[in-house]
Amino acid sequence: MYKWLKAYVKEFGKDFPFSAVADRNEYEICRIIQYCVEHTTEYSEAVAAKALVGTAKAGETKI
Repeated sequence: MYKWLKAYVKEFGKDFPFSAVADRNEYEICRIIQYCVEHTTEYSEAVAAKALVGTAKAGETKI
């Protein structure tokens, strides 16, 4: 995760907003940060939804 946090800061010049994802687990947060960096898009709820499509575990699907 550290690698992606460094990449996020380098790409956007500011820290990732952890308070906005406090209810997520580490895997989901890492996927969101990775998606933001790879798609050059700052974090938003819409970005989080796109980043996590297909990553829900059985019985945890959110619609």
